Amino acid sequence: MAPKAEFIAASTLGIKSPETKLQGASLIPDLWLEGRTKIDGAEGLWRIHDGIYDLTDFVESHPGGSEWLKLTKGTDLTEAFEVHHLTELPEQILKKYFVKNAKTKRNSPFTFNENGFYRTLKKEIRPVLKNVPKQSMKNTNFICDAMVFLLFLFAILATLDWNYWLGNLAGIILGMLTIATHNYTHMKDNFRMYYFQFSMLQVRDWRITHVLSHHLYTNTIIDLEISMLKPIVQYLPVPKTLFQQVKSVLSMPFVYLTYFYGSIIRRIITARKCKYQNLKLTDLTGLSLPLIMYMFGGRSLWETLLMWSFILTVGGTFMAFIGLNGAHHHPDIFHDGDTPRNAEDYDWGLSQLDSVMEHKEVCGSHFLVLINFGDHCLHHLFPTLDHGVLEHLYPVFEDVLKRFDLNLRFVTKWDTLLGSYQQLTRIEPNPNPPDLKKYPGRPL
Repeated sequence: MAPKAEFIAASTLGIKSPETKLQGASLIPDLWLEGRTKIDGAEGLWRIHDGIYDLTDFVESHPGGSEWLKLTKGTDLTEAFEVHHLTELPEQILKKYFVKNAKTKRNSPFTFNENGFYRTLKKEIRPVLKNVPKQSMKNTNFICDAMVFLLFLFAILATLDWNYWLGNLAGIILGMLTIATHNYTHMKDNFRMYYFQFSMLQVRDWRITHVLSHHLYTNTIIDLEISMLKPIVQYLPVPKTLFQQVKSVLSMPFVYLTYFYGSIIRRIITARKCKYQNLKLTDLTGLSLPLIMYMFGGRSLWETLLMWSFILTVGGTFMAFIGLNGAHHHPDIFHDGDTPRNAEDYDWGLSQLDSVMEHKEVCGSHFLVLINFGDHCLHHLFPTLDHGVLEHLYPVFEDVLKRFDLNLRFVTKWDTLLGSYQQLTRIEPNPNPPDLKKYPGRPL
């Protein structure tokens, strides 16, 4: 079956895939957005639920930064609006920009009913957020700032002494830093989000592939973090030959080793396709690491680039191994093609519970949570919140889970590692919706 048909056939949620240039969209995030403008029924403006809004006059004054609205013009940003705004004020502001009702039904199956799981949880956490200790967020900032210092220190020393052990340490720190600082990319524009770019991953592209695609449509056919790995790796439960199954499993080390380099290639392709109009001066942030290594490492440019490449390889391997085997891929986790909980009225918050598992080993540790994509479900539910805040939400979260007779699944790292590889070889869709009671809840 052709890749395009595979994607469309896999959807059991009624989501239409951005068919236009689908294969190109796997490499170029901008083409994914272009495809969305053709199927979302936003009529060239911004769609939220069943309303069309003209936010043109609000773009530059948007508190989160203008880029969010520039990227999403012409698309349905219902999920992004709901998930990124935790107070009622944005809904009041939005009313001023209403134009008309949308002509078509939403392409997304996810709902945000007032008494549904997600909106109930969102209402319940509002008073908690007012009392979260500010020190929690300061601790996150300190950890990330410290890792930046250590990254540059060990990268310089590795170059100066030509020591691959130190280079390996710098690479591991780079991987940890990239994971930890990815959360800044979800927030309003801030200087720490550019720490993320030391990996050569770009904030703008990441905001499309990760924030606007993966986070909002997790494990569906329009989750770019699944589609961009095709045809090398296929996580969806679609027909696969034995060769394709083996290829997916054996290709994973290659994916790990080249993870950061793939971003560089995508950025070059994106820039050329968009005639370099989407380039910004901040894109050069990532080059500050090899520049400092060259200035203080006492080596030739070629030697510096070689050590930098080694550090990128180690860092990308660390991040990809943690990320791809951490939370979303397991035979008991929902993937598009499986039987959904309720395709006609699928609460968005429930979709996140169905597509996430948590690690027991990192629970309760601020540092381990930061470098392991920990507290992952709460991070998906409230991505704009600092990771240091999430641990304070568990009492309310667990109360709402109990009220709706739900459970957050906690497993070991070995469970998700093994499950991730099992998912690569899975060809039969699950006939039953995810069973959230199959695994125990949060460890005490």
